Amino acid sequence: MLTESASENDHEGARPDAWTDAACAAALLAIDPVGLGGAVLRSPAGSVRERWLTLLRQLLPQGAPFKRMPLHIHDERLLGGLDLAATLQAGRPVAQRGLLAEADGGLLLLAMAERLSPATAAKLGATMDTGEVVLERDGLALRRDARFGVVALDEGHEPEERVPAALADRLAFQLELPARVPGDAPDELTLWRAEDIAAARAALPRVTAGHEMLEALCGASLALGIGSARAPLLALRAARAAAALDGRSQVGSDDAVLAARLVFAPRATRLPPTQAEGDEAPPEDEDAAPEEPPPEPPDSDGQNETAEPPPAGPIDDLVLESARAAIPAGLLADLAAGQAPRASASAAG
Repeated sequence: MLTESASENDHEGARPDAWTDAACAAALLAIDPVGLGGAVLRSPAGSVRERWLTLLRQLLPQGAPFKRMPLHIHDERLLGGLDLAATLQAGRPVAQRGLLAEADGGLLLLAMAERLSPATAAKLGATMDTGEVVLERDGLALRRDARFGVVALDEGHEPEERVPAALADRLAFQLELPARVPGDAPDELTLWRAEDIAAARAALPRVTAGHEMLEALCGASLALGIGSARAPLLALRAARAAAALDGRSQVGSDDAVLAARLVFAPRATRLPPTQAEGDEAPPEDEDAAPEEPPPEPPDSDGQNETAEPPPAGPIDDLVLESARAAIPAGLLADLAAGQAPRASASAAG
């Protein structure tokens, strides 16, 4: 099962295996590419990256678009425009489909995404938000469906070389692939087949999540200093996809834990206190007089009721600790030193 394979290396406080989590992210993205937005894949070109991309392509439904987008692409090719040759032949304006419309229902692969211009990133983000391309120029006024996910290949060598925040904020996963795949790693296709992904895609609309799962995801996002409102929504999408892949119609704790690890950990801007630190009570002032609680107003029945927020339950602790344990080593060192990330995707519009 998905959550079992993802948690085999996550015991006794050990950091989860990076390749296992990356493979899980590929499976979830194949189930819900549009809802999850996509993934930032920070890795140099090589066999590890190609193995991940091959896994993703093999898990996608047969015939699903998988389009590669060049770095320096013109708007006419990206969004569509006037097909001059067809227009001259027909004697009337004829539109050509842009790359975004061609990727409808599939994935768009961005090479050297760390060099993507802010203007192009904004166009991609706007199209992902609306799910369509609006073309109004050259005598054309058309709307074309363009619902797709994005795989942004980040080959930056310096910390500041990153995918534009306006785009990265819309992508559920931010993966840093290991230098090599562990020798004992199983063949991913023995864990998930294309048939399993297709069944999960069909079941996904019927998967629901309880209030405690929603509260746990939102609480973990806030505790890790993630200001983006998209992050909890993307984590919920990931949890629902994980439940669908395991054949369940209700999101469980394992699904929420996996989603928090994949979505929240790379976005963290602060370290939450550990459970031991959170249990420490502040020192009491022996000379201070005890404060009396203010009287409570009676309710409609004339009886007093104590209205206190419910304490954090076990699922809250599991979700938060899972995300904390999966924070990448470099980011973890910066957070431990009190240095927040220089550029946070939460600032994106």
